[in-house]
Amino acid sequence: MNRPYKVLVADDEKPVAAALQGHLEALGYDVIGSVEDGQRAIEVCRRTLPDVVLMDIEMPHLDGLSAARQIARDPGTPVVIITAHGHPNLIDQAVDDGVLHYLLKPVTSSSLHAAIQMGVARAREIKALRESVTNLEETLRDRKLIERAKGILMTSRGLSEPEAFRLLQRQSQDRRMAMAKLAESIIQAFELLEPQSPGN
Repeated sequence: MNRPYKVLVADDEKPVAAALQGHLEALGYDVIGSVEDGQRAIEVCRRTLPDVVLMDIEMPHLDGLSAARQIARDPGTPVVIITAHGHPNLIDQAVDDGVLHYLLKPVTSSSLHAAIQMGVARAREIKALRESVTNLEETLRDRKLIERAKGILMTSRGLSEPEAFRLLQRQSQDRRMAMAKLAESIIQAFELLEPQSPGN
């Protein structure tokens, strides 16, 4: 680790939370706090942005899986469940709720270390995939705008497809404007000037 991962512990059993903190500190992690219920875990996560949360399931006010679902969504912190309950239904629910690792008590230092490393790495992979999908969606949207703007130029100015593309390219460079943004402006102007049908 270049820097110690910041870890939040969420467990309402103080001896368990203290033991976890001891394991974590011995492994070189930075324990930023310990909370006793799920709602508090959400609040602390949003405020301190830890690298990972270790979460029990059975806690007052808001259970660990409900809290994990919210934390995985906002702020997107990876959650490792640490519980005495290994029922398959709970594990399935944990997966559905965005939990990245599931450990059964009692935990060892080595299993804890592995779970944190894998949880953080998996969270980074998921984030990178989401960013990649967003970039692909934006690229596809940009291409559709450029194709539509080319069609407008071809029809309105009697240009061939290569000529319409070169005109867009040249105007984009001259105006120092992204081609997709220019294409969007052309489409908006066309729609504004296009005669409305009687029904509109």
